[in-house]
Amino acid sequence: MPTWVLWLAVALVLMVIVARHRRRAQAEVLLDEHARRRTEREAPSPVSVWREANRLFRAGDREGLLLLAEIGRELPARRQDVVDTWLAALRGGVSRGLDAGWRTAVQSELVAHLRPGEDYWPGMDVRAAGAILVEVDLSGCRVGKVDFTGAVFVGDARFEAMTVTGAAVFDGARFLRHGLFTDTLFARSLSMVAAVFTGNLGLSGVQVADAAQLAGAKVSGRADLRRAEFGGPAGFETVFFGGRALFGEVVFHRDALFTGAWFRGRTDVTSALIGETADFGGARFGRRVMR
Repeated sequence: MPTWVLWLAVALVLMVIVARHRRRAQAEVLLDEHARRRTEREAPSPVSVWREANRLFRAGDREGLLLLAEIGRELPARRQDVVDTWLAALRGGVSRGLDAGWRTAVQSELVAHLRPGEDYWPGMDVRAAGAILVEVDLSGCRVGKVDFTGAVFVGDARFEAMTVTGAAVFDGARFLRHGLFTDTLFARSLSMVAAVFTGNLGLSGVQVADAAQLAGAKVSGRADLRRAEFGGPAGFETVFFGGRALFGEVVFHRDALFTGAWFRGRTDVTSALIGETADFGGARFGRRVMR
């Protein structure tokens, strides 16, 4: 057999082998691509995970609560949505019959992310207008804006040593026991217009950088504002102080307006400083005033 025929046969065999390897490689690539696409289709999307977490949470399933927390940890852009979802569950919850254990679990998870620590979510707004909160304790939390308009606080409501970097609104809120804001910092304004405190109002050591407005508020118990500091105008017009009203060492950098206020109990204004106007026009005093 001629040599060239032998070499031709070898070349043909090699071509067949190469072609088979190429077809096999292409088939493996196609199989890998198919498997990848199938896996992607089967893996839950962020939207479906969010929906499932909300479904479980609304059903009162603790897994939904924890899944929402995990979403917040993994996706910082969704953290405010998670906080809003938890707060929405508390809004009107007593009237819907949510049990105390579930409410406590939701509030505990919420506070864990609003209080500085290893699981802290900075910059969260607390939008809880109309919410019903039981034995809420946000002491030491650091948040952005706060809106508790018309909220109802069952049991003691604690906001001690809290930092609020945005506007804080408690207009029309009802505190069925004590409202405690000792040493709280309001970096902007504070509004408690027409708020009702069945027990004591603790504002000792509080700092409000801008305007503070408590017009029309009602405090049945003791109002303790000792060592408080108000950077802007402070409006206490028509406020009802049912118990002792303690204003010792309070600093009003601007106006202090008590027009039409009613001080039914003993009033202590020892060492209070008022930077601009002090207006007590029409104010009533049920007992002696310590100056």
